[in-house]
Amino acid sequence: MTHAVAPSASPSRPIIRPTERVLFALNEHEREAFFPDGVDPLPDAETRWRPDGPLAPGAWAALLEDFQPTVLVSCWSTAPVPPWLIEPGSPLRYVCHLVGSVRSLVPRAYLERGGLLSNWGGLAGDNVAEHALLLALSALRRQPAWLPLIHAPQPKPWRNATMRLRPRTLIGRRVGIHGFGHVARALVRLLRAFDVEIRAFSPGVPAQLMREAGVVPCASLLELAHGSEVFFGCEALTAHTRGSIDAAVLAALPDDAVFVNVGRGPVVDEAALIHAASGGRIRVALDVVSIEPLRPDNPLLLLPEVILSPHIAGPTYDRFTGCGQHALENLRRFFAGHPVESRITPDLYDRAT
Repeated sequence: MTHAVAPSASPSRPIIRPTERVLFALNEHEREAFFPDGVDPLPDAETRWRPDGPLAPGAWAALLEDFQPTVLVSCWSTAPVPPWLIEPGSPLRYVCHLVGSVRSLVPRAYLERGGLLSNWGGLAGDNVAEHALLLALSALRRQPAWLPLIHAPQPKPWRNATMRLRPRTLIGRRVGIHGFGHVARALVRLLRAFDVEIRAFSPGVPAQLMREAGVVPCASLLELAHGSEVFFGCEALTAHTRGSIDAAVLAALPDDAVFVNVGRGPVVDEAALIHAASGGRIRVALDVVSIEPLRPDNPLLLLPEVILSPHIAGPTYDRFTGCGQHALENLRRFFAGHPVESRITPDLYDRAT
């Protein structure tokens, strides 16, 4: 790990600090994952790393007040930015977030006063789509019911596991996708190998963009749900999409349909989803829920064939170094006065959770 060294003091001349001061607010595990080879000194910038180990009460505020960062490189363990760094005139100009969600880190007021914010952006799309496909295949093949059969006494030859489980294939299915951003478009590419019929709905997305991807556009969520044997939720969260997958939409899915959500939990009316899943009419596989982490009393945990993953659809561990390099490239662009990539605008901020 390379750390910047402060210039030595001179008795006759005060230390002149660089204009840019970059604070890497990562814990030791995040450093190893995202920057396994360390970080070379950044030109014309003073760099400091958050101390290893848990921060004592008040240590985060003291670190920020002492260093006065102009740039903050943040990750999951980074504590929220205090209000004084959000106010106009504060030194903080750029928050370079290594991962996805930013709402617990900085308030919208930071963007409103002109602060710059970025995250891993489109780097997550392919991996989230891959995970969505995994969930759909697991639900179709009834993966939660495998273990009891593996441990049960061998059935008679004519009552083999396939006859008892009645798994289904994805090949040739009618697929519906709610949303048409990076994840949905990556999912369309993966689904082509299964010779499926794909339809999609996403408010504000031009129908022509879907047609160019070989996808049939739908005029509403209800239209999309009708006939979708496998339904993927990939939509962003907005005031209009919150709770939009309601009881009526879920009722429109065919019997034994598979419902997958890798978008945002609050897009779905969770009570309606639990009701639909508890009766066994549809199969459910979720990477996101309304309140995360999942509460111990959430009824989803009691449904035997609901597949739950702990919000891990984003970039896999082996992709973290690429996310780190993406952040470093953004820092170089920022210092050179060029636009950064994967910038979070107020509109994108409002769509996140």
